[in-house]
Formats: sequence, C-alpha cells, structure tokens
Amino acid sequence: MSEIDTPSSIALKSIYEENKKFIVIGLTGRTGSGCSTSAKILSSEELEIPADGYSGISDNELRKHRIVRKFIQKKWHPFECLQIRTVITRYILLLNFSEFCKFTADTLERDLHETIERLSTIKDQYENLNIEVTAHLASPENTSNEINDKKKFAYQLYFKTLPIFADTLRDALKKISLDAYTKIYQTAGDNIRASGLANTSKFDHDKVFSFPKIINKIIKAAHYCARIENRPCYIVIDAIRNPYEAIYFKERYASFYLVSINTENRNRLEHLRKNHKFSELQIENLDKKEYPSKLSGTQKFVSQNIQKCIEFSDIHIHNPRSAQFSNVELKCQLAWYISLILHPGLVMPTSAENCMQIAYTVKQSSGCISRQVGAAVTDANYSVKSVGWNNTPQGQVPCLLRNAEDLILGEDNLAYSDYEKNDPLFRKALEEKFNPLKKSPLLDGRNLSFCFKDIQNEIEGEKNQVHTRSLHAEENAFLQISKHGGVKLQGGILFTTASPCELCSKKAYQLGISLIIYIDPYPGIATRHTLLSGQHSPKMQLFRGAVGRAYHQLYQPVMPYKDELETLLSIPKKTNKKSIRNKSLENENKELRFQIEELKREIVHLRNK
Repeated sequence: MSEIDTPSSIALKSIYEENKKFIVIGLTGRTGSGCSTSAKILSSEELEIPADGYSGISDNELRKHRIVRKFIQKKWHPFECLQIRTVITRYILLLNFSEFCKFTADTLERDLHETIERLSTIKDQYENLNIEVTAHLASPENTSNEINDKKKFAYQLYFKTLPIFADTLRDALKKISLDAYTKIYQTAGDNIRASGLANTSKFDHDKVFSFPKIINKIIKAAHYCARIENRPCYIVIDAIRNPYEAIYFKERYASFYLVSINTENRNRLEHLRKNHKFSELQIENLDKKEYPSKLSGTQKFVSQNIQKCIEFSDIHIHNPRSAQFSNVELKCQLAWYISLILHPGLVMPTSAENCMQIAYTVKQSSGCISRQVGAAVTDANYSVKSVGWNNTPQGQVPCLLRNAEDLILGEDNLAYSDYEKNDPLFRKALEEKFNPLKKSPLLDGRNLSFCFKDIQNEIEGEKNQVHTRSLHAEENAFLQISKHGGVKLQGGILFTTASPCELCSKKAYQLGISLIIYIDPYPGIATRHTLLSGQHSPKMQLFRGAVGRAYHQLYQPVMPYKDELETLLSIPKKTNKKSIRNKSLENENKELRFQIEELKREIVHLRNK
C-alpha cells in the first residue's frame, strides 16, 4: 500500500482492475477499409496521439479528446493480434503437403504438377509444421499439467510461429498468381465453416461453429499465459467476416466488442488499386464475396457477409485514409474507445452518438422480417425532431405479426388485404409455398410470417421494390413531422442505420437536409445519382461511435464522477467552518500588518526629505 492509498481508493481501483485484465476486440470491415492498420495500431507498444486532436474537431470534443489522451498515456497496454488467416493456416496444415497442393491446384484451376513445383520451396517447412500441429492436436490432456502445457504451446503456435509461416505461404502462393493467396484463404475459410476441414465444402451442421470454437481455445490459452505472467490479456481479432462468429463471442464474453472499420468506398478502391495492385476484376470478385447480394440456406453460415457484420457491430470507426502514414484520426478514435472500455463514463458521448443511438433503438420497433432500420431527424444543433423505423402504415399489421396459415385458413381477416384474400394468382402462389410448411415441426413454435413483396415479385417475375408493404425508416421519420404540424428541416441532419435508398434520398434533398450520417452503405446508386447532383446536395458522412449495448457499457459510469474523485482522493465532504473563519482572520491580520509596515516606510521616507 502506498502512502496515499486508502481502503476506499484500493476498493475503487479493484473495481476498475476487472475491466483492465481481459479485453477481446473483433475487427470487421471490407478489405481495404483499414482492419489490418487498426490491428497494427492496437498492437503497438505506444499509442501516440496529438494534444490538438484532428481537423474539424469542436471545442468540447477537443476537451474530451485531451481527457482521453491523458488517460490512455497512463493506461495503454498493447493488444496481441490474432489473425484469422493464422487460424486458417492451422487448418491448412492438417493437410499433408500433397493434399495441400491438390487443394491449391483445384481451387485455382491450375495444373497439379506445376503447382507442386511452384510450392516446392516451402515443402520442408510445411511438412515440419504439419507434423508439429498434428502432434499438438493429438497430444493428451488428462492432467492439469498436460492441459496447461498444451495452452502454453497453443499460445506460442498461434501468436508466434503460424503468423510467420502464414507470410511465407502467402509469398509462395503469390508466385502462382497475384490473387492466389486471397482465393485459397477465402475458399479454405468457407470450407472450414461448412465442414471443419480446409479442403472440402460438404456442409456438416455440427461444424458451423468450428472456426469460433478454435479461436475461443486460443483466447483461453492466451488468457492463461497472461495470468501466470501477471499481465493483462488484450486480444484483437483481425478480422471477423461472418456474423454468426461475432454472435458466438458476444454471447461468451462481456468484454468482447465487435468494431467495424469503415471508409468511403472511393478511398477503399483507391487503396486496393494502388497498394494491393488489384485489377478491376479482382475488386469486383472480392466485393461479391464480401458483400453477397443474397444468401440462402447453409450459405448464411458459411459465407462471408461483411454487411451483416457491420450491422451487428458495437463500435463504428471511420477511417478517413487522409494520412496514409500517421493515421492520426484512426488512432484518436481507437484511443477513445479503449479508454472507455477501461474506464466507462470517462467522457460523455458525442452528439452524433446520442442521435444514432436513438435511431438504433427505434429500429427494434420495426415489424419488417427482412431488415430492421431506424432513423432520426434533427435540426443543425442535434435537437431531435422526429424518429422513424421501417414499418407498415399506421393501422396496418406488420409482417412479423402476420401468419401465412391464418391467411390460408381465412383467420385474422383484418391483418390481410382484399388482394391477398381474393386474388387467385396470389392465393395459388401463397398456398404452393406455405401449405406444406404450416404444420412443419421445424417451426418449433415460431410464427410462419411471410414477405408479400417476395411472393408478388415471384408472380411477376421481377425484382420490384414498389410492392413492399413497409414505409422506409427515413420516409416514416419525414412523414411524422408532416403529420404532427411540420417543422422546418432546412439545414437539418438525418441519422440512419443504413444509408438511404434513391427514393428516400430524393425526399431528404427536397426537405433541405444538409447532412446524412449513416452506418452501413445501401447497395444502390443513391449517393452517386441522387445526392451528388445539383446545388445544395446533402453531405454523406459515415457514422463513428458506439451503439446498442456498447453505448450503455461505455458511457454508464461505475459511480458518479464526483463520488469517484472523493473516494479516490479522500476529499472531505464537509469543510471546517471554524478553520475557514480562523484562516480568513489570519489573512486579514497579515494584510493589516503589511499596510502598517508600508505606512512606516512612507513616514521614514518623508522625514528624510
């Protein structure tokens, strides 16, 4: 115990120590957005950020930034980076060298003998690691000593050995073709999610969580090693690309945060072309892989889906890519949220976070069974004027509350339109699709909701958005203002959990919205076609901040800050009035004595004259 420690201050420190011992951050984002750069920043021994923040920061936000900077300089501890490619490498190494060469040749559609020849430079290293990894997995763990030895080996393997070999393997594959490494690791990743093996895509439902289960074991190994070395265990996972892996960790760790790293698409594309030397075809294939237009069946569990990962994220970081080497703005944001993880309530949320949290909350009211979206409209000073979510017009029944069986059997008639109840083509399509399913045991008590738009588009053989029953969230927010008397929106701000489509973009433009802050880009042409034309067009801005559970976890103080300082520093709550009075009299006496001395000196001076 130090001289200034008290029982109360020690108790307070121990509460915050729990936040400092173990943190897991999962990064997600499209290739080229800055996940690897963020992981590198988090893994650095020091985090240097300027006292004056970055350009465009307001006065109060600058004050918050300085508080964060002062705190993180005292509390910074580097993260250890667990790369997903390292975990994929582990699965690859379970194949012998011949099997790996065949898998590579089949995936790249190359000649097997040529592939073996090109990879021959890494054969010895590959085979040695193959033996080492296989032996590690087969080793017994019957006693506590055996379990602990295995954890120590796993920590060394995944954080030291395999990252280096993954670089070697990448360089060898790139000698086959520039995109060989990306294709091999993407295919292996999908295969692992499907089957638990790197070289087969046959779906095995028991292996759906194969990936996160291995990562979970690695985290436990790292946590064990950190405990015996008496140091914090901070891990950053680079990068999570399937939303169900993120859900797996959220359900297991209160200290897990999914952080999306986002950048404007034009910056991302420029980075891919300039730094990664990607061709336009490679970029197109990459985007299709990471942002699939539609996934069905088992593909939901197997494929990458960055859009859904971003939607599930707890914290959103905007990487402006304006400074390729210093990354000041990126560092400042990472420092902000790491500080809040370590000390909740250290600073207040930004105005944008407050408003987006409102939009994020109201989206839960949406009855849409495809995607929930929330929106909030404010004036230029972030005063909320209206909220909205994608839902049916007031008085109609949301899709989530309707049941195909009810419609087929003629029950709950008020929930369905005259067209749905009586049109022969629609009835036929509905019954063919849902009659066999209405008594399925797989429903297991679930409501058999259906999407009217999907059925109608199947009938017409088109993909027509006009048949949606719901108003869009932004549209609903605009209409609520009109419905209740109207408010001037010129220069206002629109917050939306997904950037607006072409139709809502036109409405925002017409209402005089000056700024649209959004989380996830809508896959349409709204920005380039509607918002980037004419005069006084709204500015689009990617959201940065915490939402959902993270908003409350990071900004809810453990105790009121005044109480925290009083507890920590033993600041007396009551002052001694008598002591203050005596001190005041003492000061007055000093002042009188000083004045008397001054008068004496003045008298002596006059006499001498």
